[in-house]
Amino acid sequence: MPPEVLYGTDIPTLLARARTRLGDDARMIALRRAPVGGYELVAEEGRGDRAILEPMRPAALERDRRERKEPYVVASVGPTGSGKTTTLAKLANHEQVFGADRVGLVCLDIYRVGAIEQSRAYAELSRLPLEVAYDARELTRARHKLRDRDVILVDTAGRAPSRPGDLREMKALLDVLAPAEVHLTLPAGLDPRRARAVLAQHRVLGVTHLVGTKLDEFPKDTVIRALAAETGLPMRWITTGQEVPADLSWAGAPLPQEIA
Repeated sequence: MPPEVLYGTDIPTLLARARTRLGDDARMIALRRAPVGGYELVAEEGRGDRAILEPMRPAALERDRRERKEPYVVASVGPTGSGKTTTLAKLANHEQVFGADRVGLVCLDIYRVGAIEQSRAYAELSRLPLEVAYDARELTRARHKLRDRDVILVDTAGRAPSRPGDLREMKALLDVLAPAEVHLTLPAGLDPRRARAVLAQHRVLGVTHLVGTKLDEFPKDTVIRALAAETGLPMRWITTGQEVPADLSWAGAPLPQEIA
């Protein structure tokens, strides 16, 4: 099927129309401002070698709150400095993700200097409850305190891949929470071999999704989306800066530099 040209006044609606007409794996060829106003999108059907892109908001959260027996747990894992804490702060405050939900935060990053203080600062600014846990017993208590939440977002420590025992210790803590989703944050700028190695090291944590971070620094980076396509791990979100929550986008959205 030849590419289709669609027109619209806003980008999210235009992308949704393309997925409706061409399928969820529709591939964007070009997105530019239309001469008559709005935007022009050129798209084609996916070829099966593209990243699986899931909606900004997990579908499981669409159920009525009264039907949920326990909070929906989303954990962020990844190397030190990959943007885990800032990404969670964006998620907690983004109206298209968890805006209408009662969100609670759990910090397991007890090793990085300043990590707890950073999490507390975000929690206070967001007016969200935060629990810090140092071991499984405290984590069980933290989950009980947050039992009235719709969503629990879990921040974890970046652990040294040369010390697999660290990752096993983190896995034991995550097992207490039984997260529905575990998102591996991968910063833009990694070479493909390094990105694969980071994923392989973190597989023990039960990774279910990939998150591309710091794409403002490498706006043309395709390594993370290519890894998602290669492994079949879906993507929901990308981040493009430090501003909370503005610099968080749907993983299939074009970066500003891609809009001519």
